[in-house]
Amino acid sequence: GANSAWTFCISYEDTNASKKTNVVGKSKIDYRDLLSPEDFSVFVQLRTLRKTLAEKAGIPPFAIFSNEQLAEMVRRRVVSTKGLRDIDGIGDARIERYAEAFLALLRKTSGDEA
Repeated sequence: GANSAWTFCISYEDTNASKKTNVVGKSKIDYRDLLSPEDFSVFVQLRTLRKTLAEKAGIPPFAIFSNEQLAEMVRRRVVSTKGLRDIDGIGDARIERYAEAFLALLRKTSGDEA
């Protein structure tokens, strides 16, 4: 009829489907490749702690610390609030709220339970 129209739906398939990407199009980082097996084990424990605290607070886990910040804690072998403060994006508010729990785990895994 006079008011009829054709509609086309075109989809795009990326030929580089093997590359992992997140929502904003950046490549995902596989920390298993970047950290030693021992460090990755600590990283997983930190992520589990972060998830538990986030669920209790009703906030997303990344609002506590990002994966990159957790990896930096492990890489730098952080065991003090000064060490946390030296990581990009970690300020006084996060230290006040979360340092005690994360530092306790980091000290335990490093063998420095002072």
